[in-house]
Parts: sequence; structure tokens; C-alpha cells
Amino acid sequence: MESFLLANQSAIYACLFLGTLGAVALWEYISPRRDLQASMVVRWSGNFGLMLLNSGFMWLVYPGFGIGAAILASGQDWGLLRLVEMPYWLQFVLAIVLLDLGHFGIHYGFHHIPALWRLHRLHHTDQDFDFSTAVRFHPGEALLEHGANLAIILVVGPPVLAVMLFVFSYLLTTFWVHGNIRMPADLDRWIRSVFITPDMHRTHHSQVEAETNSNYGGLFSCWDRLFGTYVDEPGAGHEGMAIGLPEFRDERHIRLGWMLANPVLNPVLRISDATRASSQRHRGAGGSPHGRGRAQ
Repeated sequence: MESFLLANQSAIYACLFLGTLGAVALWEYISPRRDLQASMVVRWSGNFGLMLLNSGFMWLVYPGFGIGAAILASGQDWGLLRLVEMPYWLQFVLAIVLLDLGHFGIHYGFHHIPALWRLHRLHHTDQDFDFSTAVRFHPGEALLEHGANLAIILVVGPPVLAVMLFVFSYLLTTFWVHGNIRMPADLDRWIRSVFITPDMHRTHHSQVEAETNSNYGGLFSCWDRLFGTYVDEPGAGHEGMAIGLPEFRDERHIRLGWMLANPVLNPVLRISDATRASSQRHRGAGGSPHGRGRAQ
């Protein structure tokens, strides 16, 4: 099986990418969680423009180089998982767990290190939340994040098949967790006991700072619970919550050119925006001591 997956990884990746994108988009159309506010044409043009710019990282660096890094670590006997003899199944499971923990750490760092936040905040300036938000990342962030993921693979030393499963699972979940989709509350609760759900991740895109600095997980929900960054629901509810960052509410910030320039912008909140943001923070549960690193 491993040889088949290696030989056909690009085709499998492409099928999963397009299939998941289409399935979540259809679900959004049939059963949306929220009414979208911003111009769909403008938003999608910008978000998918970024996807095309980042396609090299999406189609080559993450899947191809990630698997290559795992092969290199295996050949050189590198990595933490090779320090102790263990059954293959245990090595496989631990690899998935450690890779996901690494992803959690990278995401946390992008929020709490000011220079990294300036790159990552583009993802949070989307004025709505739907499957297209999943590909809204600055090329600079894509480069740094995938580079960090490659380093984690070399440190962990996971089995090649585990890396392939991890790459494919993130491809499936990234559109899923950004989906503007409605699910029965009981089903959401059952799934989020182990995995991230759209409602859980949508809270992370709230304008309320305490909620933005929460729910960093990508695959498993346990890390946020373990490290005290879990927020169950947005204070204003999923239908009433404000998405994005208040200092980037102008429509120009969902246009591709302004999106690419976002890391060097120094927006100033209007008085009305500042008042609304302050009121929302007071309603939110517990603030982060680091804040979002906003430039004023």
C-alpha cells in the first residue's frame, strides 16, 4: 500500500482536495450556519487568488517534501520515535499525535509572536467564514508554516505512511473546519470530544480577542483543553458573532492586492470600531495576556 500511495500521491491529493472542497461547498449551500455579509464575488476572488499563489506550497512543499522528509529521517534513523524500540502501530499512532501537537504549537506561535501575527492575521481579516477561508493565507505564512512542519517531521522521525495519512487528513479537515455548515448540536458535541468541528473553529475567527486566542487545534481537540485555550462557544452565539478583525472591516481588505500587502499595514481603529471591539472583549470570557499583536 505504501508504494502505491507514494507513486500516486499527487493524484490522490488532487482528488481529495477537489472532492472535499466541493462537498463542503455543497453542504454550505444546502444547510448554511450563518448568513454571509461580504460580497461573495470579491471574497472568493481574493481567497482563491491566494490559493493559486500558494499552490506550490499546497501541491509540492507540504505533501511532497513532507513525505520526502519522512523518507530521509527513516533512512538516516533520525527522530524521537527512533530512540526507543516500539511496535510499528504504536510508532504510527504517536507520530500522528506528535505531528498534530506540532501543528498546534505552530498555530499558537503565529498568534503570540508579533512578527508572525502580522503574516497570520490575513487569515483572520476575512469578513465572513466559509470553505474559501481555508485557503486564505499569506504566501509568507505558507512558506514559514510548511518549513516548520518539515522541521517537525525531521525531529519526530515518523513512519512515511503516518506522514501521508497526516497530510491527507489535514487536507480533508481544513475545508471541513472552515465550513459554514450547520450540524445537529449533539453530533457536534460527539465529534468535538475528539476532533475539531466547524463550530469550534469558527469561534477562533471571532472579533472578540479572547475568542480569537482560543481553539488553535487543527485535528484533535484535546490540545486546547490540555493547554487551557479551549472556548466552548462564542459569547454572542454563532449567528450573532462578528467575524474577522475590526480594524480591517473596509471591503478593500478582501481584495487580493490589499491582502498581499496586509503584513505591512498599520491600521487604526475608528472610534466606533474601537468602542464595539472593547464592548465585545468585556463580554468575552477571559483575555489573553499577549493579545493579538495588533498594530495601532
